[in-house]
Amino acid sequence: MIVGAIIIVSIGLLGLTPKTFFGTELVWPYAGLIAAIGWGRSGLAFRPMVLLVLVGVAQDVSAYAPLGCFGFINLSAFGISAMISRAFDRERSPLITTVAPLFIYAAAFGLIWLFASFNSNHVVQLSPLINAFVVTYILHILIAPVFDLGRRIGPLVGSMT
Repeated sequence: MIVGAIIIVSIGLLGLTPKTFFGTELVWPYAGLIAAIGWGRSGLAFRPMVLLVLVGVAQDVSAYAPLGCFGFINLSAFGISAMISRAFDRERSPLITTVAPLFIYAAAFGLIWLFASFNSNHVVQLSPLINAFVVTYILHILIAPVFDLGRRIGPLVGSMT
């Protein structure tokens, strides 16, 4: 989990630098979402939630968003990922590993679009968010195994089976 946190912070700090390449603005991924979905595959836990809220506050400050927006989005993605993993991903199947994040990212980027539109009092363009969606998913493919905490999802403790 520490390695994942270091990766998130590194990507976030690099995202604060100017991101132009030969006059073209580069799209930067949402590392907090990658961590939320990756950590969510291992089930619900308190420590990842605390880190996702802290990362969310940093994202709020750097994006000039109202405090709590990105924390809510990160926790929502974490919860959806944990729910899907618990329901469908008992064997860690490649199909669920590939398809489920697409739907979770779509829901998370939908929330980002809604919060941005409400905050700016007009409908925000979708094209920058779609570009960030694609870049975030590509980075997810590359670094998602780092965020897998490796716990198998089993029955709830104390539940009657």
